[in-house]
Amino acid sequence: MALGGGLPKFVKDEVEGYLRCGRLEHGFLRVECTQCGHEELVAFSCKGRGFCPSCIGRRMNAMAAHLVDTVLPKVPIRQWVCSFSWELRYVMGYDKALTSDIVSCFMRTVIESIKRRAKRLLNLASVDACETGAVLVVQRFDSALRLNVHGHSLVLDGVYVKRTNDAAAENTEPEFYALPEPTEQDVQWVADTAWRRIEKVLKKHGRLPDDDSGYDALGDEQPVLGHCYAQSTHGNRPG
Repeated sequence: MALGGGLPKFVKDEVEGYLRCGRLEHGFLRVECTQCGHEELVAFSCKGRGFCPSCIGRRMNAMAAHLVDTVLPKVPIRQWVCSFSWELRYVMGYDKALTSDIVSCFMRTVIESIKRRAKRLLNLASVDACETGAVLVVQRFDSALRLNVHGHSLVLDGVYVKRTNDAAAENTEPEFYALPEPTEQDVQWVADTAWRRIEKVLKKHGRLPDDDSGYDALGDEQPVLGHCYAQSTHGNRPG
């Protein structure tokens, strides 16, 4: 299959940045110990987000430390993962607005599920009587390095409730209540409800899987990149 046009600039910039990463001839800092006078040359890094293992590793460690030290409370946490069909992975690979709306829809559904269970198990007057929290990260590949856009989320496995039975309770901190492990029915409710809502998001964006218009925005604007994306979702090498 002959394709013209080449790859877009951001792909070339990412690859060229990776090839320069950590090489002294492309710039460095001279670091000196103020006590012993020992000097060390530290090459500039590309700080890329694509596939540089060194830069991605540092970014991953920094993010993990930030979450543990300053964001996540010391309460039970459960991981929820949202995966999608191959057709959706292709369009989500380049449509960031669509991806943002889909993963946000999934996250709202998970949180709603937790608050509904909390209302039932803790005898709360309303789901608004409790709050929970989550952090979600979009991952773009799987263990086979295929294009596999999916969401990994860390969700508090319970809720915070602020009891307000008396005036003094208004000044107290909310108390965390851990919830039991979600049942198979709870997980199925999240899957079914999230998909119904995601279908509405897809319709809004004009991206329903059964759309037979045949229009492929990426393939039309960037045929080489579109071909690579399409092959990558199935683990094939672009021909």
